[in-house]
Amino acid sequence: MWGPGSWGPPMWAFWWIFPLVGLFVCLAFLVMAVRFMSTGRGFMCMGGHRGMRDDETAEMHREIQALREELKQLKAVR
Repeated sequence: MWGPGSWGPPMWAFWWIFPLVGLFVCLAFLVMAVRFMSTGRGFMCMGGHRGMRDDETAEMHREIQALREELKQLKAVR
């Protein structure tokens, strides 16, 4: 009743392949992740690690400052 039954021994001969294939897939994903992140390109859904250019950053800071000034004016009106 307990045990592999009559079909057990032949099936056990190839079960070592599945963990081995899974290990290779995991290692391949790990290598790809390290390569993409080390080059600074990132994945498809990620932005670059090098950041934005200086002019874009300065423009964004100006826009944020302008929005803060508008918020201060709106709070002063109320």
